[in-house]
Amino acid sequence: MRSFAYLLILTLGLSSCKDSEPGPKTFAAADIYLVNTEDGNIYEKGEWTGNAQFIYQDGVTSLKVSLSGMEPNTSHAMHLHDGTLEEPGRHWNQGKFVAFCKELSLGEVWAKTFAGDIGNIEIDGDGNGTFIIKTDLWSLGTEDDKDIAGTILFVHEKFEDFANECDPGHSHPPHGHINPKIAGGTVILDAQLLE
Repeated sequence: MRSFAYLLILTLGLSSCKDSEPGPKTFAAADIYLVNTEDGNIYEKGEWTGNAQFIYQDGVTSLKVSLSGMEPNTSHAMHLHDGTLEEPGRHWNQGKFVAFCKELSLGEVWAKTFAGDIGNIEIDGDGNGTFIIKTDLWSLGTEDDKDIAGTILFVHEKFEDFANECDPGHSHPPHGHINPKIAGGTVILDAQLLE
């Protein structure tokens, strides 16, 4: 009887250790290029200006954006968009037409209008900037509504007050729909980044 109890405790202990091990990681990346447009609809890809690295594990996506060669001492909004780099579509929003302002991301209110709203990247005096975020509103390679593979990460000319956009009585500007795109890249699973 004692040996059975010991075996049961050992089995339960091993299974609980197994449950706490992190799951597999899925990687994606986007090389970020400067973009320009004459009509606001069709964009041309210019010089490489940075990259974005994504890691998806256990329902959470981590993103690190690194930019260089930008205008010093500036701040730029970033969004995920549908479409292509050359012909961008709407803001990516998990295929929904609802605001994500009150949705939870890792237990905290998202406070941004769209699921694909990333945030503002701060550029230092040397023209470099880094931005890091984690969220459970995105996934990679899952082929569901949260999957951001194939979306376009766009960097916009100006910063945005994302929380202000969630206020029903918000004023303009700044407003995301009149913020020109200046750089972008496609989120590609298992991509090799340029350095």
